[in-house]
Amino acid sequence: MIQELYRVINFLLIIVVGIVVSSIQSVFLKIPVFSWLDLDLLLLVIVYLSLHRPFLETAALIIILGRIVEIHSSAPVGILTICYLAVHIAILLTREMILVATTFSSIILCVACGLIWKITFLFFAHRYGIFDNTWKSTLEYSLPYLLSLGVFARPMFDFLRQFDQFTRVERDSEAREMTGEEF
Repeated sequence: MIQELYRVINFLLIIVVGIVVSSIQSVFLKIPVFSWLDLDLLLLVIVYLSLHRPFLETAALIIILGRIVEIHSSAPVGILTICYLAVHIAILLTREMILVATTFSSIILCVACGLIWKITFLFFAHRYGIFDNTWKSTLEYSLPYLLSLGVFARPMFDFLRQFDQFTRVERDSEAREMTGEEF
């Protein structure tokens, strides 16, 4: 009973973390000094959740968090949620084939997910008819975006791991069972 309560508290607090991360992205990271980073902290949260949570729980969180990000952005309704869900599905498909057991492999996974996110975004931007406005800036800022995901992956994963330990939620991790390493 107490474990289910901790899981519900963790679910709700992840939504609060998503709101905070979304507001950081939409306010502080749009300052001209940081705007070249084009950092997507919520994508790192989604990668972590996709690696350590069951499918339905993560999908529900992605839909809620994607909608929150869409409220803060000027993107068409549904496009960011679809991009985050595409990343989640890509992780689920590769999680069975690729063992993410080290820090380096988790960083590479975050960079690959950033690339998947950008490709999905460009595809749906074309479908929504906003491709002419976004493709140049998307390509121009892709390298700093991918590098920033790699740099900030480890600190964000450490924060979320401590968050899980605080709320006593056991993470599902095949890699931890096999190698014993925390990633």
